[in-house]
This record gives sequence, structure tokens and C-alpha cells, in this order.
Amino acid sequence: MKKSRLFCILLVLITLMTQIAVADDWYSKEAGYYKVYDSNTNKLLFKTAREVTKNDQYLSGDNKMYKVTKVNKKTNIAYAKFVEDISLPEIDEEAFANIKLALDQKIDISAILTQAEQGDKSKRKVGIYASHTAESYEPSDGTESIVGAGGVLKVAEKLKEGFEGNGVNAIFDNTSHDPHDAGAYKRSRRTALQLIRQQQPTALVDVHRDAVPAEEYLTEINGDPASKVRLVVGRRNQNFKANEEMAMKVKAVADKMHPGLIKDIFYAKGDYNQDLTPRAMLLEMGTYKHTRERAEKSAGYMSEVITTALFGGTFKDERTNAVKEVKPSQSTGQSNKGSGAGILGVLAVIVIGGAGFMFLSSGGTEWKSKISNFGQEFTNFLGRSKKKK
Repeated sequence: MKKSRLFCILLVLITLMTQIAVADDWYSKEAGYYKVYDSNTNKLLFKTAREVTKNDQYLSGDNKMYKVTKVNKKTNIAYAKFVEDISLPEIDEEAFANIKLALDQKIDISAILTQAEQGDKSKRKVGIYASHTAESYEPSDGTESIVGAGGVLKVAEKLKEGFEGNGVNAIFDNTSHDPHDAGAYKRSRRTALQLIRQQQPTALVDVHRDAVPAEEYLTEINGDPASKVRLVVGRRNQNFKANEEMAMKVKAVADKMHPGLIKDIFYAKGDYNQDLTPRAMLLEMGTYKHTRERAEKSAGYMSEVITTALFGGTFKDERTNAVKEVKPSQSTGQSNKGSGAGILGVLAVIVIGGAGFMFLSSGGTEWKSKISNFGQEFTNFLGRSKKKK
């Protein structure tokens, strides 16, 4: 192996160690999940297969905010304290009624927007990927995990189809990020970066499924069997506020359009690549113990909800009394700005970490030469085209 390639590989390893000190997910030797209780009433609040840590937050289906105060990692039991009732962004009823009518009649949402609201329709884009590509649904797929071809990819494909049916250009990158371990988000980060760089989407959606009992997610929407959907917001990223706002808007629209679809919002410790853009969403599309068809049905509903939240309404934030219009041009601009900041942060860590490593490992003249060679190596590493599976 050439020295320059060896140093490139070592640099990537250094970056992974310095950028994120702890994993973005929880992997125990045995299957299990956390149970989180109300510390005042001992009532079970929720279950999750994601790791629960102190100071995580939880917004229940009825919009009550809790904060985790105690976690027992041996028993996987945690306690959370009630903080406050949350008022979600208020949706302009007239605008919502028009959008809902258009969706019911299978009309492109852009047909009911003004010319200014439509903006450049080519920018009405959503990027979709799955960090855990092996995740599957036992009743339909026969197992909870299928390497490189999990049932969650079929759910993501249904989400893509739903977006396209609502006049949104959806790009689904089904690149495998297996195995399902603590490095999956590091591998999917490259997929997310390439979606942002090549497509410049308004929003980025990471599709998952949970690993708790089926009853936690079972529901009916418009009389049809479906799965509930959990929104996960990473607490450890510079886009936290914007991502939280997006999650609350999505829940506000869903609660109006399809009550019972959004299960809750979980504010977890990781970043889940949400530092790359202020319009990042992580969806838990049901759980592995119910049929994939339920999650696929909900994917169609979620595409309507997210389309409306991104492109089709006026929202009033009751906490600030500020009226906020969500337009394609505004959302796209904010997404690009946040994406640039996230990508620049990644590059900064790589450059600083790499320079320091090479300076310490070689002489003054030699390390300058290695930095020069590394520029081309890293360009190839980040920009190399990936095959779709």
C-alpha cells in the first residue's frame, strides 16, 4: 500500500475518533429496549430501542414535554420529569383546508399555491436514505434483519413514491450501511453528504424502524391498519433548534391531517447526521414486530404531512406570536446554509486533525508533501460515486 493512501486511511480513522466521542446509537449484546417512566406517577411513558441518557427529552403524543432525570443502564429503566405543556405551531386553517382538499383529490399541491410560493419547483426536493439498511419487519420479511436489503428500504421507497405523487422530487439513495452497529451513522454520513452536495434537497429524511413490542406502534388511519411514527431529534448538533422546529411543524400538520399518526418526538443524545442540515428528519416507521405493510401505509401519509409542512402552509408559533410562512425558496435557502456549515465543520476537523497527525509523524519538509498529496486523496474519498443497490 502506498504511503499516501495509508496516511489517508489513518486520517479518516482519526476523524471518526475525534468528531464523535460516543456512538449515536445503542447496541447491547442481547436484544432489549428502554422503558421510561414518569418520575412522579410511575406511569410508563414510552419504550425505545435507542439508548436513553440523562437530559434526553420526550414530547408525548398529547404534547407534554418531559426530561430524563435518572437512567439505570443495568435494568434499562429510566425516569423522566414533566416539564411543561407545549403548544405546537398553529396552522393557518384556510391554507390547510385548501392543501388537504388538494391532497384528497390527488391534485399537485403547487396548483393551489401562488406563483411566489411556488418559486423554482425544481428546488422542491427531498433526499431519503436509511442508516440501518438491514432493519426489517418480522411478520412480512420473515426476519428482523436482512443484510443489504432490509424491509425498511421498501418503506423508504413508498415514502419516495408518496412525495412524487405530491409534486415533490424525491431522491432515494439505497446505499447499504451495514452492519447495524455503532459505525452505521458514520457510514451513512457519506450518503447524506453526497445527497446534499449533488441534489441540494430542501430536507433530508433518514428512515428507520424501532425494536419494541408491536402494540407500541399499532394504529389505524382513516380506517386502515397503519403504524405510528416517532420523530427523533439529535440533541448534539448545531442545527438542533431548526430541526426541533421542523419536527414540531411536522407533528402539528400530522395532528390536523392524520390524528394519531405521529407517536411522539424523542430528543436523543446523538447527532444522527442532523448537524449537516437544519431540515433533517429521522423517522421511526413502526417496529419490527408488526407487518411492513402497516409502515408502508404510514409512509404514504407521512409524505403528505411532510410535503405540507415544507411547502404548503402558514404557521403561527404561539410561543412567540410570530407568523411563519413555509415556502420552497425559504426552506431551500436555509437548508443550503445549514448544510454548508455542517460540511465545513466536517472539513475543518479533517484538515486540522490530519495536519497535526502528519506533522507529528514526519519531518517538516515531508509533512508538507503529504498534505499536498492528501488534498487529492480526500477529494477522491468524498466525491467518489457510489453504486446503488
